[in-house]
Amino acid sequence: MHRSKLIERLWLPAAIFILYLAAIAFRPLMPVDETRYMTVAWEMFLHHGWFQPLTLNFEPYHHKPPLLFWLINLSWSIFGVSRWAGLIPIALSSLASVYLAGTLGKMLFPAFEKDKHRISLIMISCAPFLMYSTLVMFDITLMAFVLLSLINLIKYSRTLRLHYAALMGLFLGLAVLTKGPVAYLYVMYPVLLAPLWMKTEFPKPTKWGAGCLLALVISAITVLCWLIPVVIQSDNNFAFWLIWNQTAGRVTGNFDDAHIRPITFYLPLLPLMIMPWIIFPSFWRSIERFKLKTFDDEGPRFLYCWLLPVFISFCLISGKQPHYLVPLLPGTVFILAFALRETATKSLAITATLVITIFVSGQAIASRSYLQPYDQKPIADYVQSHPQNDWAFVRNYHGEIGFLSRLEKPITNLDDIQDLPKWFSKHPNGKAVIKFTDQEEVKNYQSILEQDYRGRRAGIFTKG
Repeated sequence: MHRSKLIERLWLPAAIFILYLAAIAFRPLMPVDETRYMTVAWEMFLHHGWFQPLTLNFEPYHHKPPLLFWLINLSWSIFGVSRWAGLIPIALSSLASVYLAGTLGKMLFPAFEKDKHRISLIMISCAPFLMYSTLVMFDITLMAFVLLSLINLIKYSRTLRLHYAALMGLFLGLAVLTKGPVAYLYVMYPVLLAPLWMKTEFPKPTKWGAGCLLALVISAITVLCWLIPVVIQSDNNFAFWLIWNQTAGRVTGNFDDAHIRPITFYLPLLPLMIMPWIIFPSFWRSIERFKLKTFDDEGPRFLYCWLLPVFISFCLISGKQPHYLVPLLPGTVFILAFALRETATKSLAITATLVITIFVSGQAIASRSYLQPYDQKPIADYVQSHPQNDWAFVRNYHGEIGFLSRLEKPITNLDDIQDLPKWFSKHPNGKAVIKFTDQEEVKNYQSILEQDYRGRRAGIFTKG
């Protein structure tokens, strides 16, 4: 194979592999999200519970559906249990998302067909992608299934062949199994607003509706294949939290972990979505032309009908987190690709290489400073080496050490350090992991190990 052709085919997998290696080499599992999700996956691995209720600290965990944990367990079943093996599904989802974004972009903007790497170069170097492409979280995997759903939606709109509607439903169901019912929000507006963006004459409502209904039914069946066995094996309270309260609670804010934010929370994050490309003068020269671009073209109309209503919906929902916008990243990349169309591909490649190099180097530097207080391996290693002891965790245990310590039994969670003396009286040979801000809090206990922890301290203590 010609050298240039080989580079053309391998540069993207190589870039993702470099990001993957950097995460393994320089960055610890970040508490509390990454450590929690790896612990949930570890407990699924222990009891082989692919179609059982998820658990955290060996208690029912109803916050997330199972697909990401399935993928991690699949990787572990092949390569063995390790962090690097658990990260493989995330890296593959990242790679798939970039390829799928290119496919969707060329469907919406045929001009991109002339330079198929433009979208990939821009996307892989966008700040949100760099930040989340190797994190054990749900949003990159969700993005891949959202893109697959939208690709088949467009194919259905152009052909009205029901198998595309069926595929859209399948991938939408997998998206729901990745993040929950919120996945519908990322896809429903292009479906509902199809008459506004379709370049061909809109079909009869009954014909269009039949395909959309088929997609909805197949997505529901896909989810029910997991949900029904889980509900049968769980109590009514677990089912209520899993099916209803997790969704409605986050929308209304009537939920302890709903992450309630003001309606304007996402606005300051918008520039970050398009960094570093926002600093290019050509971006600002071209963006006005995109805004005023004729609505005769399907691509811009589709983006308006997708990005704007979804973004507004997330602004109105009480629960907000920055990563909720990650599945919308391909849409912003399409705008960037259009705005930067006068920028040479070579310049895009140089910029992407520079950005990735800076990002990897930054992790290497931070691994010896900023990231060290996030590394709970010293504590986890000690816990793992003392399985015979009873263990307590003081102040809000979120599974921080379950996977890292390969725990095979629950750890006692104490919300208040005032409860610790009573626990030690029942477990005189026990040990406790304590998060604290003042040495005065732990003066009555014997310290075994201490370390900085996210602006505070954490350590292992025994009865004084």
